[in-house]
Amino acid sequence: MPAFRPPKSSGDDVATTKIVRRLGHNESYQLGLYMLNQYRGTSVSGRYQIPRPLANPDQQEKLVGIVEAALCDNIMKHHVLHVGILDATSSRPAFVQLDSLELRQHIEWQFLDASAHFEAALQHLTEIQIDAPYPRLNKQPGWGVVVLHQKGADFLEIMFTWSHPHADGMSGKIFHQSLISSFFSRGMNDKHPDMDAYTLGLPRSLPKLPPPIEQIMSLPLGTGYLVKMVIDDIRPPILTHFRSFTVDDSVLSQILAACRQHQTTLTGLFHGLVLAALATHLNKGAASGFEAATTIDQRRFVPSAPEGNPWLEPKQTIGNFVSIMYHTFEPELVAKVRSAALSTPEAPSAVLSEELAALIWEAAVQVRREVSDKVDLGVRNDLTGTMRFVKDWRAQLSKVARKPRHASWLITGLGILDGEAPPANESLEMNGEPSPTDSWRIRRAQFVLSAEVPGAALNISPLPSRVSDSALVVAGRMASLMKPWDALSWLIWNSGWG
Repeated sequence: MPAFRPPKSSGDDVATTKIVRRLGHNESYQLGLYMLNQYRGTSVSGRYQIPRPLANPDQQEKLVGIVEAALCDNIMKHHVLHVGILDATSSRPAFVQLDSLELRQHIEWQFLDASAHFEAALQHLTEIQIDAPYPRLNKQPGWGVVVLHQKGADFLEIMFTWSHPHADGMSGKIFHQSLISSFFSRGMNDKHPDMDAYTLGLPRSLPKLPPPIEQIMSLPLGTGYLVKMVIDDIRPPILTHFRSFTVDDSVLSQILAACRQHQTTLTGLFHGLVLAALATHLNKGAASGFEAATTIDQRRFVPSAPEGNPWLEPKQTIGNFVSIMYHTFEPELVAKVRSAALSTPEAPSAVLSEELAALIWEAAVQVRREVSDKVDLGVRNDLTGTMRFVKDWRAQLSKVARKPRHASWLITGLGILDGEAPPANESLEMNGEPSPTDSWRIRRAQFVLSAEVPGAALNISPLPSRVSDSALVVAGRMASLMKPWDALSWLIWNSGWG
């Protein structure tokens, strides 16, 4: 099957397009990054357990049909997956309605031999997908799905990758939780009524796109915040490299319990861990202090069924409802971390010293407090509120391309992905009592961001799965520094926290 990345377009066909709406401020910013090759893609993949009746090799054709029909069902739920982008290089880009989707350009299957190294193949495929362009945005939406299946395996990996103008990171989690629902609602049905061969017909009515947040609610800015607000951007495009660490459920439970004991969160802990990791890699001359960032999902602030959009349920909607906040780790704290790290043994099995563990928790508590304060503020003094002052993001991003990075690392979590099965699906036609292997479920999830030129040097994206193991991904220009035995990994694996 051909790759889902399409060839270049000869240009926008204005005569046949139906404009749905103009891009909002955040969407225009994300499109500017994409068009300047400063940020390419985002990916959330789920490892789906195949129900027992479909796991036999002689059921492969049936399995492919069921997966594709469920994907079509899921695509039809989310209208932002139906639209292209017109005039992407202009200062006024717009979402446009499409009549159909050529699924060969959006869905790809890859089959591995039983002897292949699955995790290595997945990492290689992910790096290719998140850095690949979508050059026909006016004709085809900027997203794709790759399904990876190994001969004899009782699972398959479904990777959803997209460009940020269409959706934020939380949208990937929503996509998979919605997809697992499609698997259960459709049972063993391997046909979709709107699918003709490999063409998926789209509704003729205008797509219901989630409005940009500035059209739903006011984004007030205080004078002091405006004075301090500066937009920083930098450097030429780079390839994404990432490392993925899997944390089993029992270890994750211990980590979460330790977070509760220290009155912080998993996000706060990861900030503390990365601070310790980078402080030991970089000396005082290179970095006396650090600034880091955390993404904020704004769906919590958006009301359900806002005026003019009675159908909108933010927590179930794919779109762009993300913002960011920053944390400063002062030189005094960083110096203490470096000093404590010098007294910690370098062996892979070393347990953290009490001094270093206490400093990691101190940073974690700081982050938790700052995030809590930010959430209490709601959308007041939010970065998205300042975006209205920029009329042309391509011009703006080009102009500031040589300024220093604003943050050394970014933590972007999506919460827990619920891939658990509902009660047994009778349509699977199983004999006897159902078992956990009889149903679709997501065993493991992985969240990866491409390297962002004006953004942080490291992107850390934990995505715990409610069912089984959890993946922690470290991506970006400096990801190769994160060897499995240093910094993040042995800090996680050893529970010698204060």
